Amino acid sequence: MKRILNQILIVFLIFLSWIPLNLLYLISDCFYFLIYYVVKYRRKVVLRNLTNSFPKFDVHQIKKLEKSYYRFLSDLIIESVKGFSISKKQLLKRIQYTNVEVYDQYFYDKRSAIVVMGHNGNWEWISRSAPLFLKNNVVVAYKPLTNKSFDYLMIKTRTAFGLKAISMSQVARFIKEEKEPFFLILVSDQSPSDTNGAVWLDFLNQKTPVLNGVGKLAEKYNLPVLFNEVKKTKRGYYACTAHVLVEQEEKLKAEDITTRHTQFLEQKINEQIEIWIWSHRRWKHKPK
Repeated sequence: MKRILNQILIVFLIFLSWIPLNLLYLISDCFYFLIYYVVKYRRKVVLRNLTNSFPKFDVHQIKKLEKSYYRFLSDLIIESVKGFSISKKQLLKRIQYTNVEVYDQYFYDKRSAIVVMGHNGNWEWISRSAPLFLKNNVVVAYKPLTNKSFDYLMIKTRTAFGLKAISMSQVARFIKEEKEPFFLILVSDQSPSDTNGAVWLDFLNQKTPVLNGVGKLAEKYNLPVLFNEVKKTKRGYYACTAHVLVEQEEKLKAEDITTRHTQFLEQKINEQIEIWIWSHRRWKHKPK
């Protein structure tokens, strides 16, 4: 019975995705009212996260940010649904890579790199569209979903325009065996399931455990690290800018690399606060 319900939901979402985006944004406006005022989805989590992250903001500033975030979250959900059927033409219209020449240089030098991202803006659209802009092979590491039907749908959607998706457990093997220049995309700002091995940093005015995977991979395989900065330019439109954070000759330790990309993420969050995922329980772990 559960499998049948999942299949019905998938068919409904795919059907919904064929609705033009301008109409879907009308649905998003209604959805915002529902999740913010009626369901009050994770309102306490968002309020706590914003208040702790910006202690100098007054009540009115926090409330304004909170509402802006939920409006963005509603749009993000709708855009994720649209992603099931969005065309290459539509995606190219809505995504801009502002300095492709930075990525291109790695291709000309026949070099690979790790590309770090945060949960800023529509990171799914940015990742999916990357092969349409970049010359290196583009690979994204992901955590497989327990629901096999949705996992299959997500992989099929993500890889529609040339992106390759591999599970986190395959990353090390991929790096060792891949012969062509690649960009490995890692989204690194989620809360670790286990804080053993995490790096504790001051992040958004709070002691925060940060996954050290990017640093370990970059140090072990001597890979440069880039950061994909994502900005929302207007509703449904995003710009991606590459920043070189670590080059091979620096020979940094894993923790130093992790510290650098985390501090850079914090800087970018502060520039456009409402497009980061504030409903995530990022600070559920506390220092012992």
